[in-house]
This record gives sequence, C-alpha cells and structure tokens, in this order.
Amino acid sequence: MDDRHAALLLAGLALAGAGVRYALAPASAAAPGDVQLAAIDTPPPRRLRETARTAARLARPLLPGERIDLDRADVTEITRLPRVGPALAQRIVAWRDQHGPFGSLARFDSVPGVGPRLVESLRPYVKFSGQIPPPP
Repeated sequence: MDDRHAALLLAGLALAGAGVRYALAPASAAAPGDVQLAAIDTPPPRRLRETARTAARLARPLLPGERIDLDRADVTEITRLPRVGPALAQRIVAWRDQHGPFGSLARFDSVPGVGPRLVESLRPYVKFSGQIPPPP
C-alpha cells in the first residue's frame, strides 16, 4: 500500500468516525455551554436549613471583645475560636463532660492537644463561668 492509499484510508476512517459521533450525539437546541437556571418554588428541606444555620454560625468571626465561655459552649461555638478545629473542639467538650468545668486557663491546659502556646493565643477570646469542682 502506498502513501496515497494510506492517506485516503485514514481520511475515510476519520470521516466515518465523525459521522457516527454526529449520529449518536443528543440533539440540543441550546448552544454549548448555555446555562438555564431552574426556578425554586419550594422552600429548602428542613435539614438543609439547619445545615445552613450551623455553617453561618461557624463562619461568623468573633466580634471585638466577644468571648466564648469554655465552661458552657458547645462544639460549634468552640470551633469559632482561632486555631481550634472541630476535632479539638470535640476533645474540649468531652474533657469538660468527663472532668467538669474548667474554671480557668490553667485547667484548660489539661485537654489533650492544648499546649501553652494555644492557651496564650486563646486568652483574649475565652472566659470561664463554672466553678472548679472540689477534689474527691
């Protein structure tokens, strides 16, 4: 087979492939990349609204002078603190549930994953309302 016949064969195969692709492609009146927005007449499901409220609370930064009470705050509120993620917030709440309220930053240092540098960085953002339980 010479070069001319090989070129004609390849051109024929390419043309046949394009024809098959055109025949199997779905017919669309819209231009490629055209976007149509759907109208939402129904309110979002309840679970979606709760998730949106939780996300809004988590994303809300602390206001100047606002402090989080570590003796009473839930995981979501504790997560608003700088350098505190969801896993650490859960450890803080679990430690508090097991050992009682913190009462001060000195006792807060007992939570696994909380060191002196984190304690100092959180000092302006936290407060404590509970009393330290007496030792048994």
